Amino acid sequence: MTVTATTTVDRTAPSATVGAWRAFNLQLALYRHVWHGTAFTSMLLPILYMVSVGIGVGSYIDPASLGGLEYAAFIAPGLICSVAVMMLGNDMVFPVFGGYQDWGGAYLAQRATPLRPLDILNGHLAYAVLFRPLTNCTIVVIVLAFFGVYSSAWAALAIVAAVLTSAALAPWLHFWASSIKNDANLNMIFRFAVMPISLFSGVFFPADQMPGFLQPLVWISPLWHGTELARAATADVAPALPPLAHIAYLVLLAVAGWFAARRVIQRRLNF
Repeated sequence: MTVTATTTVDRTAPSATVGAWRAFNLQLALYRHVWHGTAFTSMLLPILYMVSVGIGVGSYIDPASLGGLEYAAFIAPGLICSVAVMMLGNDMVFPVFGGYQDWGGAYLAQRATPLRPLDILNGHLAYAVLFRPLTNCTIVVIVLAFFGVYSSAWAALAIVAAVLTSAALAPWLHFWASSIKNDANLNMIFRFAVMPISLFSGVFFPADQMPGFLQPLVWISPLWHGTELARAATADVAPALPPLAHIAYLVLLAVAGWFAARRVIQRRLNF
């Protein structure tokens, strides 16, 4: 007599927290295979920027034009937050678009499990907004410390500014990448979002030196608000707005972006 063992698969949807945690762990598992590729962004790139731009170009810039700051100290907080933005370009564009497609279909594979669209979104955002800045931007802060660019004991708070910058931008990039159906349009995200944000946010020169008609680009840029907070932390200078105003703006962007991203991912993965 042969006894056949039967197994049952639990198809019960997990709680929102557990579901997001499982989706987050998937992103971590993928990261373990590519982490060495981030060494350039988090270690070598800041060093190259600091040597070539911060020290090289900075030797020709009068600190008086920067409120008494050496140029290397001026750009250091912007570099910390810029690294967070560059990582988002990698984490929130091609992986999100490919999640719905034959580029790997990570979202489709997760949807075949009890994970819900909202779990997938929250897990991916947690990875991009928390894990990546808290690890890679921390390395950037440590690397830049060897250049003696910090004049405040609160310099480590620049990492928090990078996290807030990521939180404000990540869901909007997710929303955009989720809305695109043709991969030929993916470069639009870099051309009209990532690059302008990197250039027009007061990272390499004071934002008030930009032409007046470009000032609105500065005010709406999450990188500018994050850089102002990071500069206050590293150089002990007053930001353009009260810190709470910068934080409130970034949080408002993050919340609005989350709702926008949730709407698209639920529409595309609810089947």
